[in-house]
Amino acid sequence: MRWPVRVLVLAGLVVLAVFLVVTYREHQAQLAAQAARDQPVVAPSRLKDVEGQAMLVLDTADIARLGLRTAALRSSSATPVRRLAGELIPEPDRITTVRAPIAGRLAVAEGVHWPAFGDRVSPGGEIAQVSDARPLVVPRGGVVTQVGAQPGEMVQAGQLLLEITDYDRPLARIAWPPDAPPAAPEVELALATPGATSVRARLVGAAPSADPVTRLPAYLYRAERTWAGARPGAAVVASIRDRAAPSRGVIVPDHAVVQWEGLTWAFLERGAGRFRRVRVPIDRPVAGGFLAAGEVAAGDTVVVQGAEQLLSEEFRARVTVGDEPGE
Repeated sequence: MRWPVRVLVLAGLVVLAVFLVVTYREHQAQLAAQAARDQPVVAPSRLKDVEGQAMLVLDTADIARLGLRTAALRSSSATPVRRLAGELIPEPDRITTVRAPIAGRLAVAEGVHWPAFGDRVSPGGEIAQVSDARPLVVPRGGVVTQVGAQPGEMVQAGQLLLEITDYDRPLARIAWPPDAPPAAPEVELALATPGATSVRARLVGAAPSADPVTRLPAYLYRAERTWAGARPGAAVVASIRDRAAPSRGVIVPDHAVVQWEGLTWAFLERGAGRFRRVRVPIDRPVAGGFLAAGEVAAGDTVVVQGAEQLLSEEFRARVTVGDEPGE
């Protein structure tokens, strides 16, 4: 082999070696980057041990970001409110039917509206006529709960034309547990939904049968008026003042209470930027919150806005990104 050929072969080998080294290093760099991406991302924990107690320690920026607001707790002697479950029940004697007096064609006078399902009708007005029979009159006002025929149709004698139900003063059956106070002459009645409107209801008497769900003795209460959603079958809550229950403590606002693992909690501020989660029983509800004692006392500062964010902040370090269940 002549000299120029040897030079070319050596140069080629050098280039190949450099290429292999560069390729190897790039591959190693890619493997390292992939390994870094596969590492679980652990959120920094702001939960610290402060004088033997677990507390969230936040700076001013964190407090502003979470939108926290606090309020001082005051002692109270409010009478706790007991909430008892119940149901609005149907009343057959408050249902009125309008039937065809004879066979013939159903007709309405000009300008008269034939009611539809859900319409409210007033008593006393003439609404229709079947053939040459006397005009039909609504004997009792209420809400139309069934429509059996339409104007222009042929109807049979005795056929149901309208069913009208009076919902003006609903009747509630309230289950009464043995540890509850005696049946009160008056209660506050509301649908069993958050923020529901409440109305006063007066005691009618003991129900003729036990509550079908709990099998507890029950009492009947007549609401002084109707309200949105008050229909037979609707679940309701009756609120009574339990004067036999302890009435000393502090009132923890209801919007300061959070739920976790089936228990209820609130966050107390223990110094600047330090927050501690404490148990708050909700078995003694009062207007605007819950009457509590034990871990909370008059003068304590409680978080009234942002408690849910604090709960998330406390447990966010448990969440990792990149791990799959079972790995």
